[in-house]
Amino acid sequence: MANIDKLQFPALEITGANYTAWIPNMEFHLDSEKILDTIKEGNESASHEKAKAVIFLRKHLDENLTHDYARIRDPLDIWKALKERFDNQKKITLPHALDEWANLRFQDFQKVKTYNSAILRIGAQLEYCGKPVTEAKMLEKTYQTFHKNHYVLQEQYKNHEYTRFSELAMALMIPEKNNELLIKNHNTRPTGTKAFSKVNAKDVKIPERGNYSYRGRGRGRGHQFNRGDEKSYNPRGRRSNPWNRSDRKKGKEAQENLTRKNENVCYRCGSKGHSSQVCRTPQHLCKLYQETIKGKAKKVNLNEHFEGTTSTYLESSDFMGDFNETTHQDN
Repeated sequence: MANIDKLQFPALEITGANYTAWIPNMEFHLDSEKILDTIKEGNESASHEKAKAVIFLRKHLDENLTHDYARIRDPLDIWKALKERFDNQKKITLPHALDEWANLRFQDFQKVKTYNSAILRIGAQLEYCGKPVTEAKMLEKTYQTFHKNHYVLQEQYKNHEYTRFSELAMALMIPEKNNELLIKNHNTRPTGTKAFSKVNAKDVKIPERGNYSYRGRGRGRGHQFNRGDEKSYNPRGRRSNPWNRSDRKKGKEAQENLTRKNENVCYRCGSKGHSSQVCRTPQHLCKLYQETIKGKAKKVNLNEHFEGTTSTYLESSDFMGDFNETTHQDN
């Protein structure tokens, strides 16, 4: 194929499928170059005009076709040879174009511009084959193939009494575009919803003093922290990282201290789980516990000793019996 980028219109294919469209394009461009007479019978054009027409014809032919007509120097001879070779396209195109025209319906197209392109293409093919389609036939074809639900619109457009199909096509395209814009605006923000607020740099709030914030480059501290952030930040101003070895070590030590604290025995009442500084046992029980320790220190039963040890373990519950007996005697 020839290079389409350098052509005025698509080149003639070797099969002749686009011959019907290639013929009028070639005639229009030859006329614009004022060399259209070179392909007419009995012309007396100058040699340089014929050479220019031949170059233009060969440029818009398929690469394989140029080899067949490489020795022909008269543009009229090339024009006749192409007509003899591809003029049978009328016999091939006519039945297909008539079938397309018979089955053409406006309701089968989603876009008006697609229907417009289809009806103009079929009309051009029929005109080339000697079966031209008038403006009245194109208008009537459109009116009769409206969708049954749009019969009101069909009557409205028909009452305008358009005389050209291009006027009807324009009248159909305008409301279609407006409807697309209406649907787009509705889908962007449905009814009852609020528009998104615009982001403005002035609306960004600067953190108050006391909360940690990042300063610009230069001397001084990079962070500021409030005292309320001491639980989540260490004294050096860095957030505690549970995966850091030092932080894990500190956490482990804190857990061991808490466990050790729970194992402490209060020397005032003998109970576990708290120290003497926070002991809330009644004073008379604490006093009874202390006196009992002193009194039983000499009367300790050997069975209360643990095997292999010399220590004795006592709790406040061991002295509740003595306390009850003393209370009973006082009463």
